[in-house]
Amino acid sequence: MSSVDEILASSPLAGLGRVSASGGDRQVALIRLAESFTDLDRAPEASLVILSRLASAEVSDYRLDMALRWAAIHRVAAVAAFADKPWQPTVTARDIAARADIALISIPAGTEAAGLVQAITREIGGGAERALGRAEQGLAAVLAAESTGGGLEELRAAVARALGTRIEFRPWPNDRHVVAAGDDAAARAEANGGPGTPSAGDQPVVPRVGDQSAASAAAVRDAEAGSAADGEVGAQVVVGETPVGSFVAPDAHGDFGVAARLVLQTAALTAGRLLDLARQAREVPVRSRSELLAELLMSDSAINEDLLERARQLAVPIGGWHVVVRIEADDLQDAEPDEVQRFELLEAAGQAAVQAAAATGGTWYLSRIARAIVLVRVTTSNPGPHAGARAARSAERALEAIRGRLPALRFRAGVGAPHEGPTGLRASAAEARGALLAARAALKPAGVAAHDAVGVQRMLMEWYASDTARASVRDQLAPLEKLGPARADTAIRTLAAYLDEQGSIIRTAQKLHLHRNAVANRLRGITELLEMDLDDPDQRLALQLACRARLLD
Repeated sequence: MSSVDEILASSPLAGLGRVSASGGDRQVALIRLAESFTDLDRAPEASLVILSRLASAEVSDYRLDMALRWAAIHRVAAVAAFADKPWQPTVTARDIAARADIALISIPAGTEAAGLVQAITREIGGGAERALGRAEQGLAAVLAAESTGGGLEELRAAVARALGTRIEFRPWPNDRHVVAAGDDAAARAEANGGPGTPSAGDQPVVPRVGDQSAASAAAVRDAEAGSAADGEVGAQVVVGETPVGSFVAPDAHGDFGVAARLVLQTAALTAGRLLDLARQAREVPVRSRSELLAELLMSDSAINEDLLERARQLAVPIGGWHVVVRIEADDLQDAEPDEVQRFELLEAAGQAAVQAAAATGGTWYLSRIARAIVLVRVTTSNPGPHAGARAARSAERALEAIRGRLPALRFRAGVGAPHEGPTGLRASAAEARGALLAARAALKPAGVAAHDAVGVQRMLMEWYASDTARASVRDQLAPLEKLGPARADTAIRTLAAYLDEQGSIIRTAQKLHLHRNAVANRLRGITELLEMDLDDPDQRLALQLACRARLLD
């Protein structure tokens, strides 16, 4: 048997409440329905009597006092009545109930009587019957929480109410960010710089493949061994393949322990799905923005309405002002020959970089182009003459963060100047790449190289950022590009050196560290393919600009 208060504490009866001062510890053996007060005259000992709705409407009548006296004689345990508001028995009814140790119970008016009787019967029956009822209520609560798309805490609270016991979520220390991500990571990201700007701690470190598998296996072993102590029931919450914590019922024994385990296993599976969906909802827009930026920076075509519409949908303000930071590793190929692991290293470096940049202020976006990490700071108005210097400081912070996470690699960064609009984005990206290439060519130590705000190179970059100029360069060098990437690059570098050296084969050979016969042979093949008159100064200038611009890519 269960006491009155134990019955009222069960989840399906949570709306019921004891309105008398005593009777809560009375044991209940059975339940009875009373159509009228006279039915209390024949109520069995240790029974819980539920007054009909008609009788409940008259609980202030003196006849209830008489019926309670008969109930006291028969040692009735409790009397319950339906009420729109919590039942407030009369003074005489309270007095009689107190002297007879009868519990008076208020039932919400909208409670369905048949379900109520069934729930109380299960609680009275105890053992397997009660456990079955709790399991049914718990599973229903899990389904309801999943259908509403609630977070982890909402699910935990719903299961606790349904089971009528305390339920805890115990996160694993290394995975707290995964749990947080399901509830408020998006809000923190918005607070730290807008869409596409993850705040520190929201994005997990991307480990190497082998380390990730080992970590997952170790986490599973730890979860299996320690998620619940003796006398507890627990179930792991797994997001993807990584355990992030456990739901635990600290006080679940016997038949109830079996029911709790069933419900917690279902709740854990649901929590894993909800957290995974939250992770996807967070990551998909970020990845889409990254892909859009990469497409804008890599495409040779004009900025079309489709790209602009996609940018609007993804809340990327490409009509604003942009400063681009391009980050590359000098020794990535040597340090990690495996392409998959190189990708993961760059993913980890990109996350570290954007978090560090966001910490310096402003709205930052992350993209990837081949083996380069591209950070874009966006402002709605002209950021002023010091924008490049501020971006350089942010780039230094980004490099520090990358070095802290990947100390074995040597990264450097190039910073472009601020430019407006979609073509300005391309111009700043070209400047950042040019600054990085110039620093590397000059054998400068790894660090941050800012674009020179004056000089021919800036003029060339701004010219080449236009769609018309890029098309012109592409058309002029098309015969060489058909040779394939490697041979085309060699031919263009040879031609650029020859034009820079004002047509001197000897100085060109010295610059390229080649024999002059080799240079002459190369130039013969190049001029045959281009079908251009190198003695014409206009054609020479156009070709020289095309080669220099092409070598910016």
